[in-house]
Amino acid sequence: MDTGIQCEVVTDSRSILSLCEEWNVLLTHSRCNRAFNSSQWYSAVPLILPELSPFLCIARRAGTVQGILPLWLDQRQQKVEFAGHFCDHLDIIAADDDLEVMTGLLAFALQEASRYGGLSLRRIKPDSNCVRAARALGFCRQIEEGFAAGTAREYAVIDLSLGYDRYLKSLSRKFRLTLNRMRNKAERDGIVTRELHLHDFVPKRLPEAFLSLHSARFGGKSRLLSQSASAWVHHLLPSLFAGQSLRAFALFVGDQIAGIDLAMVGSSGLYAWTGGFLPEVEQYDPGKLLIDKTIQLCSVERLMEYDIGWFQQQYKAHWKPNIRRIGNLQFDGCEYQSSNAIAVGNQSV
Repeated sequence: MDTGIQCEVVTDSRSILSLCEEWNVLLTHSRCNRAFNSSQWYSAVPLILPELSPFLCIARRAGTVQGILPLWLDQRQQKVEFAGHFCDHLDIIAADDDLEVMTGLLAFALQEASRYGGLSLRRIKPDSNCVRAARALGFCRQIEEGFAAGTAREYAVIDLSLGYDRYLKSLSRKFRLTLNRMRNKAERDGIVTRELHLHDFVPKRLPEAFLSLHSARFGGKSRLLSQSASAWVHHLLPSLFAGQSLRAFALFVGDQIAGIDLAMVGSSGLYAWTGGFLPEVEQYDPGKLLIDKTIQLCSVERLMEYDIGWFQQQYKAHWKPNIRRIGNLQFDGCEYQSSNAIAVGNQSV
């Protein structure tokens, strides 16, 4: 059946660059994370994963880009996958109500990936477009397996739908007292926690500020401090910050930034990425202060959630998050046989 959707795989970097404007406009109409699924993030991947080659699946309707699946071909392992290095929640980028494009694009990607070892969609949300499309195509077993306990990762998501004050009351009395004591101590000592904005912070300053504080906090333990990752940070963060798909929250001692947390913008809230702080402010528990400030600002803007990431550190339990399973969809090359004509290149689905 001809639905009017045309699908193709784009592998040429210059052609991908020409899609950036349409890509980012489409992203604003989707439920996808604005940073991880941006054209800027995709274009920066080769700086840290040079073994990957672009395998960008595009769906057009009436000549206009209506869907994007940001895949890569791993040349060493010969498989098609998301490049989930330093990120989560990659997805099919499409308008929220366009299930036809999501389904057609996933079907097309499955056929193209069958030439290799199959398709791997890792660390995706249960309400993602990928899951919606997979369910529409009848891949219920893969969804069930991909989100099963012990297979999926558990992420900590703070529900802010009732506002900051009511959320704060849900926390334990002991934790609230500790948080209040840290706030008061910081205020007495002239320490301020606030968001960085374009009008008072130049985007090109962000990589060095972030990396220096990240290094002070984690030393050589972080993969972000390697030479290739550092180059990637310098290339990527300024454009994300300038485009407001990345937000930065900082702890100031006078005019000096002594702590920082970066968050990626989603359609319903923020996703905590990572940060760091100087040893001399550790006594103020800067992590708590920065998370608290971010939650306050999310509530002011009526954002619904703050995803603080993989629920592996014990401190996250104090914030009373909901648990969200983040799963993986794995498709072997032989698993999809289309009843329709889904062809390579500029062909209809």
